[in-house]
Amino acid sequence: MMFCSVLKKIALTLLSFAMLSSGVFAKDTEYASTLDALIRLSADRIDTVFGDVAASTRALAEEYVTLSRTVPPATPKEQETWLERYASIGKTVGFKTWPGELQSPPAFQAPQVAFYTYNGTDFTAETFRQLNLFEKVTPLFRAAYRTFDFSWSYFTTADNAMLIYPYLPINEAVNNQTPTEQVYYTSADFKNRRAGWTLPYLDLVGAGMMITVSYPAYDGDTLLGVVSHDITLKQLSESVLSHLVLEDDAIAYIVSASGLVVGVTDAKLAQELDTVNRKAKEAILHYRTTDALQQLGVVKAVASANPWINDITEQVIIQANSDPQAAVISFERDNRRVLATTTKLTGWYVVLVIPQGGK
Repeated sequence: MMFCSVLKKIALTLLSFAMLSSGVFAKDTEYASTLDALIRLSADRIDTVFGDVAASTRALAEEYVTLSRTVPPATPKEQETWLERYASIGKTVGFKTWPGELQSPPAFQAPQVAFYTYNGTDFTAETFRQLNLFEKVTPLFRAAYRTFDFSWSYFTTADNAMLIYPYLPINEAVNNQTPTEQVYYTSADFKNRRAGWTLPYLDLVGAGMMITVSYPAYDGDTLLGVVSHDITLKQLSESVLSHLVLEDDAIAYIVSASGLVVGVTDAKLAQELDTVNRKAKEAILHYRTTDALQQLGVVKAVASANPWINDITEQVIIQANSDPQAAVISFERDNRRVLATTTKLTGWYVVLVIPQGGK
């Protein structure tokens, strides 16, 4: 809320300067300083959200380890109860976790937890103890999701069991087959025992562009599993970029360090992002020139059909690499003013493009 309030004050200041300057940006140093501050705030907002979510995964991992030490083996009665509550598709086994008054499983992303194992129905004593442990930690994952309600908050054990909140039906859960081989698990920083990040990717169940932060849970030298939290990038980028576009023709966007498009405000460009990625069923659209993508060797990368934005992003990356200490990158190209800055945690670029006297 404080961030939004600051942005509103800056926005009002910007509008006042715009009226006074009649669109002559370069001659108004105060206006330029305000734009610099605004784009830095936007990058800081991304870093703050990512940092807070990463801290949340660490806290969940620590609590999970603590609780795992206190949960005893399941009693015969508890084992019997779990055996009465499972259904399977191949080696994917789901357990009933919803209230008894519900006659059928909850809907996709309903506010209920889901428990799955991916080793078939050859249950062991540890399987049942793990399910009891999942019940104990469910309130923590529910609270984490409600604090950062982007997508899912979940735990994957080292032996391929999963707790997922909110609810994921079994026909969708089968896509997580062998969870410990999936990128949300392998992206955890096991070597340094800290949070790791996936590259931006396309969520195939309709949430759009995503990124996942994962934190490994160790009890001493024993890896118990990985806590993960998904972040919906469309929701985040819209909340950040909307505050940058204060001129009718201005365009703001976010790209990864390689130029992979995370989000963009312009409707036509946003449609291209959605169309290209959905057709490929993965995140492949880049704002980079074809030559640059070939040099990078990015697999399945596609350059935007709008050469001007590829060229601008190319220049942003070149300048950022030549002066990594610069707080804000600023230049003019093809009658457009460009401001950009880099996020600290991910190395992404937040870019603002303001046409000057037409495109």
